[in-house]
Amino acid sequence: MKKVGYFFFAFVPFLAVQAIQIVALCFMIGSSVITESLVGHSLFPSRSISDRLNTLWLTTDFNMMIMLLYSIITIIIFSLWYYAGFGGNFLPSPKKTFHPLMILGILFLVPGAQFAANYIVMGISFVRPDWISEYEQLFETSGITTVTVITFIYSVITGPICEELIFRGMTMNAFKKAIPFWAANIMQAILFGIFHMNWVQGIYAFALGLLLGYVCEKGNSIYYSIGLHILFNFWGTVVSQFLIIDDTVAAAVMILIITIVSLAVGFVLFESGRRILRRKSVTA
Repeated sequence: MKKVGYFFFAFVPFLAVQAIQIVALCFMIGSSVITESLVGHSLFPSRSISDRLNTLWLTTDFNMMIMLLYSIITIIIFSLWYYAGFGGNFLPSPKKTFHPLMILGILFLVPGAQFAANYIVMGISFVRPDWISEYEQLFETSGITTVTVITFIYSVITGPICEELIFRGMTMNAFKKAIPFWAANIMQAILFGIFHMNWVQGIYAFALGLLLGYVCEKGNSIYYSIGLHILFNFWGTVVSQFLIIDDTVAAAVMILIITIVSLAVGFVLFESGRRILRRKSVTA
């Protein structure tokens, strides 16, 4: 019966984070209403409060501030929860946890994972072009495509840390108490995909979630999945802005080769470093 309880408990972090998002939304809306009521009329006397609020609520910065606030609240709550409820180790022994080959493996996995995600999106575009249209419209209206300071902080720093604590820290560990790791990894990846609330991002988030779960479990530290997630988002947010790839068959073949080699080398390096650490821990 305990395993059944842990299985259903694994869904609690996913539900809890929805509540935190609502709290952050209500706080930001309430704060904006109070601010506009007090000083908005003096600054914009010709516009009604409803017009001013509608304009504010549709801005990219306002919506990104909601996400930033939600992520900070979630990091605080889930860090304490992960530490107290699941024995989360935020101060692991560097010699027993980190190896240069494993870190190098993470660096190789980043471009491979990014290009693989692009191929997933490309495949979806052939099967369901309507999903791609909805996906592109969502990104345009969210403002994530425009890199601002707030967007960078959320997308590259607080967002990945927040999501790792939720899915690889809490959810996956709760599932592991009820089912084997491979099944727990699939379950947390499914919830990670659903969390993104659209088909396109959900599908490649599922694939990324499997990879993040793997490096977190095999690396025996959530810092590996946090690092990979941060670098993955940094590539998508910043590096991709400077990448110019020709729309030719030769370029597509080259990117495919880079994807396969990057992922293969990344896995080999990560596993090699992990085996070295394991041998050291046995002989110590």
